Amino acid sequence: MTTTDQVTAPDISPLLVPRPYRVLDKVVEGTDIVSLHIEPVEGSLPDFEPAQVSMLGSFGVGEAAISISSAHDTTDHHAYTIRRAGAITNALIDTPIGGVITVRGPFGNHWPLDALDTDHLLIAAGGLGIAPLRAAIHQAVSDRAVGESGLDRLAVIYGAKTPSDLIYRDDLAAWEDAGAEVAVTVDVGDDAWAGPVGVVPALLGGDQGVDLDWSNTAAFVCGPDVMMHFTALALIDLGVPAERIWLTLERNMQCGNALCGHCQLGPFIVCRDGPIASYVEIQPFHPVREL
Repeated sequence: MTTTDQVTAPDISPLLVPRPYRVLDKVVEGTDIVSLHIEPVEGSLPDFEPAQVSMLGSFGVGEAAISISSAHDTTDHHAYTIRRAGAITNALIDTPIGGVITVRGPFGNHWPLDALDTDHLLIAAGGLGIAPLRAAIHQAVSDRAVGESGLDRLAVIYGAKTPSDLIYRDDLAAWEDAGAEVAVTVDVGDDAWAGPVGVVPALLGGDQGVDLDWSNTAAFVCGPDVMMHFTALALIDLGVPAERIWLTLERNMQCGNALCGHCQLGPFIVCRDGPIASYVEIQPFHPVREL
């Protein structure tokens, strides 16, 4: 190499480079569930689409894939709703206000709100599955309020194990006040619970659920695999076309760049091809349990 030769660094995907973010606030949402509000230590907050995911890291501990749960038009921070489930999530939740974590992303595709060809939209969430749907609900409610949505009806059904496990309670009330139809169920009630008791698919139709023009309905579904599986089957039985049902998949992502294969589901690599998939696309592989 001569002195006139120049060495240039290769282009590196920003999804490979952790970026420091500062914790602005911590909101306790439920039992062992906390929302971190964070902003970049330097630079601007990146745009994101509802359902996109970031790899959140704690120094010396590791990274975990977490969906962005703040409203789509929030400009001063991103929110990530996290359940304590192990060393990484514990370390993230325990980061003090003012402390720093790392973020890679956002990456992945998003809920197809702008491509709907139906008059009705059903959003079905189970447990913490409401977090990847939260931004989509905010956007759908906002778009209807300002006349930018062709939706005649927007329905949100949500289930949790117990009343104390229900999160985003203020949002549920605000969405209903804004015109969304909201139905909530729990697996096990308590003395103060007067609502439905049962699984999420039981809220499809009936006196305590929602009843839409199912052949003219699109559905976004997120929750445990078994909940998504039976909700999709129930929707198809009601007449929702399978190609209008979308699920979000949260397999064990570790790289976010389709390099490691940990999140592969059949030919589908979640961090590359998802996390959103149509039921038609993923149905042959979705019943396969993650090891």
